[in-house]
Amino acid sequence: MSTPNDNIPSETTIATTSLARSTDASLERMRALQNRPLPTEQLVANTELVALRTVSREGSTRSILVFRVGAERFALDALAAHRVVPVSVVRRVPHRTNNVIAGVANIHGELTLVARIGAALGVAADSAQSHFVVMGTATDRWAFAADSIEGVRRVDESALLAPPTTVRHAIDGCAAHLVELDVEVNVEVNETSSGTRSASAPSHNLVTILHSTKLAALFARSLT
Repeated sequence: MSTPNDNIPSETTIATTSLARSTDASLERMRALQNRPLPTEQLVANTELVALRTVSREGSTRSILVFRVGAERFALDALAAHRVVPVSVVRRVPHRTNNVIAGVANIHGELTLVARIGAALGVAADSAQSHFVVMGTATDRWAFAADSIEGVRRVDESALLAPPTTVRHAIDGCAAHLVELDVEVNVEVNETSSGTRSASAPSHNLVTILHSTKLAALFARSLT
């Protein structure tokens, strides 16, 4: 048997119905806003903006730190390279020093693990290195010695090449890109019969840009 209150909508029902109507009205307003024709000047401005972003992306560059290990040229993204410092004393770590892990060094007051990048990547390094390259975060920092530092170079993103499978496998998957960079190669200065002299000649060399995180992981595996 129904009571007089049974036909009276509850407060919850009234609120739900009101919310549904409000939502429907909002959706209609949004559809009308989206379907309205754009003024010509706004359409032209939006087209130019999209074109500008495309051009900017195609012409973007990145900075890389180029260094040499033996006869090979490598690079890291400049943002991944914390600092470059002259080599300092490396102290052995008991039960941790091995072919890849050289030990620890005091670099600007911070004890930093030092790895042999040549041994890690399977590249023959020179017997004497000039600088440490320090990379990684404060909690995962590594240093490795490079035979020489060429410095920071800017390269166009469009010039980056995907490394072939053979290169990726050869250096344990650490190769991110290849890029061709000019390098000045010193040559012997000779007097010719015509009296001309030659001092240097430009050359083109491929540089392997390394994944800093994969390189750090490769170093870390040697600790276990």
